[in-house]
This record gives sequence, structure tokens and C-alpha cells, in this order.
Amino acid sequence: MSPEGHIDEPQREFLATKLPATFRVFVVGESSAAGFPYGTGYAFSSWLERRLTAELPDWHVEVVNAAMPGYSSRRQLVVVRELAAYAPDLLIVYSGHNELAERRFYAHLLDRDPRIFRLQELLVETRLYRLVSTLVPAPRARPSIPEFTVDDVRDIAQMFAVVDERVAGKVYPTPRELAYAEMLYRFDLVEMARVMRHAGARVMLLTLSQNFADWPPGASSHRPDLADDDLTRWNHYVAEGDALADRHDDCLHALERYAKALTIDDQFAALVYRVASCERRLGRFNEAYAHFRRASDLDRVPHGAPTSFNDDVRIVAQEEGALFVDVEKLLERESAYGLVGDDLFVDFCHPNLRAHQRIAQELVQQLQVAGVPVPAERWTPGRYVDPDSGSLYAADPTLRTKEHLARAATCMLARRDDCARAEVKHVLATDPDDRWARQMQQALGQRDVR
Repeated sequence: MSPEGHIDEPQREFLATKLPATFRVFVVGESSAAGFPYGTGYAFSSWLERRLTAELPDWHVEVVNAAMPGYSSRRQLVVVRELAAYAPDLLIVYSGHNELAERRFYAHLLDRDPRIFRLQELLVETRLYRLVSTLVPAPRARPSIPEFTVDDVRDIAQMFAVVDERVAGKVYPTPRELAYAEMLYRFDLVEMARVMRHAGARVMLLTLSQNFADWPPGASSHRPDLADDDLTRWNHYVAEGDALADRHDDCLHALERYAKALTIDDQFAALVYRVASCERRLGRFNEAYAHFRRASDLDRVPHGAPTSFNDDVRIVAQEEGALFVDVEKLLERESAYGLVGDDLFVDFCHPNLRAHQRIAQELVQQLQVAGVPVPAERWTPGRYVDPDSGSLYAADPTLRTKEHLARAATCMLARRDDCARAEVKHVLATDPDDRWARQMQQALGQRDVR
């Protein structure tokens, strides 16, 4: 930290040649791992480095945050292959929220059997293929493996464009697209583990968490075969349920109406979210938990990763012999009744300061148990204590501003304009001249005119 109490922003730079007695850790992922909206100095990677430095006094610890906002696992794999050349000891992967926002990376593959694509990509990685390909001239019409490079996307605007189209109901991911995204995600995790293993490094895979309880689905759609008369009855039951829940605070009877609507169509994400919210208000937390997660999986945007991605992380970790940290369960334990929400997230998937600190603490505990980089008896646990979040906000009031601006931006993206206005109002109350808040306020005003 700086003398004023601010946390210095670490550089994403490191020596090409690793110094002796150095424990070099790379972290890859998207904006959640990069520390958005605070910056890498407040990401779990930085809290991890501080803990490791204190508890491994005989080592020089380097934790390099190589996470990139807007990146899916396809582009992260490119980064990992580059990092393998710099003597890594450990790769930490916290990734998966952007997989369904990068449709253009696999849109041209959707008509192909995913098993064929997987076999083809595995073949390209073999030495035999590389040898033969240099000896045999390629036919003119030979299909090629698509290249996923870092330079073909200059910023995250395209990702936001995909999300915006889905919120507007213009295009939703198809079942085949969902299957491809998950297949490629799992494939990329396996490849990252193998690349690091070949480089002599360990891999630590983290499950994903997100704001299930306090962030409603971005878009909902009915089952495609719903008849008009059934839709009319569905709307009637939902309207009755909403009136009971909202105007009369009667969730018990509202759930009876919602249940009738669900027998007609149980695919509408917003309805499942309403059911979850009512279950929570009634204190039926197990039921609320199940419905919040299902609402997230039914989200047609979607905001965050499908819950099945965590099953993929667990399977890959076991099959590839990777270290494993269950961030999903960790943050559930940190949340009242296991309902992860605004108390740990800035918006739909970006952890807040406390969540980043808890993730780092869990990573250190798991590394110590695993004896990485040295057996547990050579650690000196307890030598580091995180500053509480209140002191961090007091030392740097702009952290709150960054949270409000980030939430305003994601609310605007989700077309939750009331939420966006409330967040902008918070910022302008303390800084009337804040440029970003003024721009958002203007954009919200233009929406009202339209």
C-alpha cells in the first residue's frame, strides 16, 4: 500500500527470466478475475500475492494478473500458451462468464458435429499432423481450424453488442449454440491444464459464482409451442400472483397462482425468479436457492455462466489432476442461507472487495494443504490479515464511485433503467461533475425520449 492508504496498482509486467527461489503464479480469466471495477490492485490475485509473500518468507512471490475483460476461454487459451514460455509454477483459472457472449467465435461451427470439431482440433495439436502438413500440399478447398487470436477483438464492445441484442429479444442462443459453448469451454480448460503440465507447472481451477439472488434475468422467453389460449391463461395467473405478492405482500397465495402458470409454461426465466423471491420472503430458503439458480439458467441473455459450467470445472480438475477450489460453495457459505447476492457482488458477476479477499484466503488455504510450493510445515500461516473493506473505502472513496458506475452500466445494458438512474444519482450526489455519470444520465434521458 502507499503511505496514504491507497493500494498501489500492480503492473502486469514480470521478468522474462525468473529469478531463483521465485514462486511465479499467473491468473487468467475475464473481468471478474481482472478486478473490475476496482482494478487489479484489489483483485483476488493481489490479495493472494500479499498473503503468499507473508506466509512464504523464504520465497520471492510473483502473482501476475493476466486476466482480460471481455475474453472468453478461447482467447485465454492463446494467452496461456504464451505464458507457458515464462517458467510458470502455477496457473489459476477463474473463467466462464463470457462464453455465451462470443458467438462469432463458433457461429460457423454450429452446423457441424461438435465431436468432429473436437477430434479435428486435437489432431491439429499432434506432432504427426504438423509433420505431415509440412510435407503434403494443402488442397485448395481444405477446411481449416478457425484461428482464435488476441488481436481480432480490440475491446469488449462486441460482447456488449451481443448482450444488447439478446436483451432486446432480437436473437437468443439456440440449444446447439449452448452446447457448443459448453463443449468449447470444457475443451479449453483441458488444454490449459495440458499446456501448463507440459511446462512443468500446476493448474488450479476455480468454480464460478455470481449474483443469483439479487440480479433478475436479463431476458425471458416462452416455450416455442405455447398456444395463444395457453399464453392468455399464463398471463392471467402471473398477473394475479404479482398482485398478491406486490400489492398485498401475500407470497403464500401468490405462489399458488405462479404454480398454475408454471404448469402451462415453466421456461420463462422472470417467472421462476419471482417464485424464488417469494420463497425467500417466506423463509423457504432451500426452495428459493433452487429457483434462483434455475432462473439464471433459463436467462436468455444470459447474465453469467450456466450452472453446469461448474460441473465441467470439477470434472476437468479431477481428470487432469488439477488443484481445485470451489468458489461457488465458498461464497454460498459467506451468504445468508446460501443465497449469493448483492452482499458479495457489485453487479451480476463481479465480486466486491470482501469476496475478492475471501477468494484469496481460500486459495492460500488450498495451496498450503496441497503443499504448493512447499509442504505445509514450511509455511508461516497467520502472518497476514486483510484490511477490512470499511477501511479500504475510507482510504479510497473512489472505490464506491466505481461500484456505482459499474452497476449503472450493467443495469443500462440489462435495460433496467430505474436501477441505472439510482446508481447514477448516487455518484452525482457526491461528484456532480463526474464525466461517466453525466454521460450515462444523458443516455438514459435519450432513452426516455425514444
